[in-house]
Amino acid sequence: MTNFIIRLRWWIIISCLVLGVAFAALIPFSKTDPEIRNYVPRSLDSRIRTDRIEKEFGTQDMVIILFSDSSVIKAPDLLQIKETGKGLSKISGISKIISPFTVKTIKGGEGMMKAEPLVENIPSCARETEELKTRISANSLAAGIVFSKDLTTASITATINNLKTEAETLSKIDSLIAENPRPAAVRTGGLPYIRRYILTDVRSDALFIVPAALFIIFLILKLTLGDWKSVFMPFTVVVLSTAISIGLITTLGWKISIISLLVPVILVAVANNYGIYLVARHQEESTRWSGSNRDLINYLLGSLNMPILFSGLTAIAGILGLLAHTIIPARQVGVLAAAGVSVALTMSLLFIPALLYIQGPGKKVIRKDRFNIVIFDTVLNSLGKLITRHPGKVLLTSLIVTVLLSVGMIFLKTDTNQEHFFPSGHPVRSASDIINRKFGGSQTISVMISGDIKDPSVLKKIDNLTANLEKKEGIGHVFSISSVIREMTKAIFSVDEEGYDRIPGTREGVAQLFELYNMNGDQGDFDQLTNFDNTRAHVLVRLSNPSNTVIKDAVKTIEESLEGISAEVTVGGYAVIMSDFAGSIISGQFFSLLFAVVTVFILLALIFRSARAGLTGTIPFAASIPILFGFMGFTGIALDAATALLSSIMIGVGVDFTIQYMWCFNLELQKCGDFNTATTNSIMTIGRSIIINAFSVMAGFSALMLSRFTSIRFFGYLVFISIGACLIGAILVIPAFLLKFRPGFIEKDLSPRKYKQNEKQTDLVPSVAATSTGSSTNA
Repeated sequence: MTNFIIRLRWWIIISCLVLGVAFAALIPFSKTDPEIRNYVPRSLDSRIRTDRIEKEFGTQDMVIILFSDSSVIKAPDLLQIKETGKGLSKISGISKIISPFTVKTIKGGEGMMKAEPLVENIPSCARETEELKTRISANSLAAGIVFSKDLTTASITATINNLKTEAETLSKIDSLIAENPRPAAVRTGGLPYIRRYILTDVRSDALFIVPAALFIIFLILKLTLGDWKSVFMPFTVVVLSTAISIGLITTLGWKISIISLLVPVILVAVANNYGIYLVARHQEESTRWSGSNRDLINYLLGSLNMPILFSGLTAIAGILGLLAHTIIPARQVGVLAAAGVSVALTMSLLFIPALLYIQGPGKKVIRKDRFNIVIFDTVLNSLGKLITRHPGKVLLTSLIVTVLLSVGMIFLKTDTNQEHFFPSGHPVRSASDIINRKFGGSQTISVMISGDIKDPSVLKKIDNLTANLEKKEGIGHVFSISSVIREMTKAIFSVDEEGYDRIPGTREGVAQLFELYNMNGDQGDFDQLTNFDNTRAHVLVRLSNPSNTVIKDAVKTIEESLEGISAEVTVGGYAVIMSDFAGSIISGQFFSLLFAVVTVFILLALIFRSARAGLTGTIPFAASIPILFGFMGFTGIALDAATALLSSIMIGVGVDFTIQYMWCFNLELQKCGDFNTATTNSIMTIGRSIIINAFSVMAGFSALMLSRFTSIRFFGYLVFISIGACLIGAILVIPAFLLKFRPGFIEKDLSPRKYKQNEKQTDLVPSVAATSTGSSTNA
């Protein structure tokens, strides 16, 4: 392999650079997908049902404009609301508007029915203002829908369509609001605005977080490697592999999502590891190497190829566990991250050796006190003594701590609410809080009933459903044709008459109510609740608390309330899709973990030629998973689209530490033949490298803490817990386990025999000891 690299060194270098630049040129053409419903497959039942409902009644993507003041029924506020509503009606991207000036008050008299505007004239005196208050409180279609019950906030709800792009429609809405300034403070909310903020914040995050991560890793490399040439080589691999991975998004026709932000950071944090092994070892050996540079490269590749290759393969296997997810972007992250790590691994084994050969032997420089060697040696020496003296107590204590932290898993929750992507105080959260508290929420469940809607038995079932849902905690408002019919009866009958506030007993009675309304009203007033020929009805449920528990309870209530109805029932809506999305997160988490654990077990069994070795190697990350989920449960960090990816990534990255220790321990044991001595020597050599490697990974992921999205921030925080648990497992639990149980597989000779010709030059123990961020000279 050395001859191949040296002979084609310039081709290798130029090819890697050209490939990286070519894919980097594609990055500006990538598009962002802010629609979280696209995270789930189109084959998902709830998504199919929602598409069917929207085909009949249009999309339920609502823009909600809020007007807040001490009292919004003052003349200046009402004028501002009226002018804004007029402007919205002229925007072609909006199909329907519900505002204080479009809501009707249904009145009756002398066998007739009238539909009068709720706000026909803007009050000009205190008496008219009081009369308006009375009309609002008496109208069930106004209080809590277009006016908050305390009259401090009014809302305009605009349903957008596909005639214009969403970005164009929102831009026109913003311009309109700017043209009608105060007195009332204006906020905008709803899913379209959430998507727009996701769109802009994802790109802002990418432009800020990725450079920040690169800068952090650059500092780590400078501190660990010292000279600029040595820093340049692994850093170039990081940049090129990241560029190729992100460029693949455009090549594959995918779009950038929130969790796609993790891909470049994963690569920045992980891709440098393999190159560091070679560069750091080259630095150390070149200070005392007496042979040719070709022989030095040959020696490095011979001693480091296998552990580097195995570490890379296990990392790729862990990351590919994401392919078992049902969440589409999770699978995409698995493909992109695995591709990036594969590129980084390949470049580390070809590109960096080619550069090292061109560079020639390094300068014989003695580097002093880097990362404070004395402190490292003191800590590792104490750790070695603890393990060799009390391996059983170490294992028992570790087990107790793991069990205690794992208890937190019972408190673990899933969260698919897009509002929670943003921190408190963000415009989206501020608007959403008001909408949820005062206007019944913006996220919805849709129920379509297909049948004879004028049939009293069908209407009574719909009315029963409406009443049952309105009693539920977390349900804001329920809009149904049965509620409208009951309002109509209030206009026709007096309070003491039998037909007041109830569904008529005959189909003719229902039809008569519609006819009476149409004489003075507009049939289009109810086109969101029933179609033109009354063969389908639409029940729209707005959620003040769109949690998975509330959604599941509402769906159960719908099924129970409509049981036995003589019509076809279709339950869908954005909230139902998100509830199924939460289920997808849980099932995807299970299958991705199972895939990753099994794959890594197989690889470890092959590497160490023993099934028991595969089981032993899985101990650290198998314990880290319940620790991670337990910590999330205790701290209230929910399992969402981003945090659900962490466990598979943790397996891919964390298993590297275990491989390094087990490989080094095996070689030390062959050298000295004593388990205690091999344990102490291994911890004193590879322990330092593992710690530095782990902290470099943590440092790379720390850039995520600067994200605008809370989920991405939490991911950054949780990396410290997960990688920290893997680190402790590798340098504490695994050494104690091997020492306590002394498995037979650890004594097998795994080293390449052809490199044992000269004990002075090819002693593989220090070689493997340096297969992380360097040996003691690099620490």
